[in-house]
Amino acid sequence: MSGETRTGLIGEHIACAAVLSMPGIMGAAMAQQDKIDLLAWDDAGYLRIQVKSRNILPEADGRTPCYHFNYGMGLTKKKAERGAYDIIASVAIDRRKVIFTALDCVGTVSKRIRARRFDDPDVEIDSWRNALAVVRGET
Repeated sequence: MSGETRTGLIGEHIACAAVLSMPGIMGAAMAQQDKIDLLAWDDAGYLRIQVKSRNILPEADGRTPCYHFNYGMGLTKKKAERGAYDIIASVAIDRRKVIFTALDCVGTVSKRIRARRFDDPDVEIDSWRNALAVVRGET
């Protein structure tokens, strides 16, 4: 198994565990399709989730180390089209933490997230609630 495939699979398992711990979620399963890695469901319906996984990267220019997520799709790494999936899960593998973002809130194909953002004990539940509110049109 290649390093990238292994990293992705680890991230999918961490994200699935995080989703299963969210209030109201009745179940979640790994889907491993081209654009959808997880499928979760609650009493309102299904949620399609794309998982991106990273370990922290040192910055060559002396900046604070961060997680650099590539949200692009396909060979040319274009922004995912609306409706491709509902939520993106950004997984910090070494911290075993997830930040959830609604696809409609992702404005770039690449994002750097500082490590300290994942250290917030409420980052998973808060980001999940925000993403879910956007997906369900509650914001």
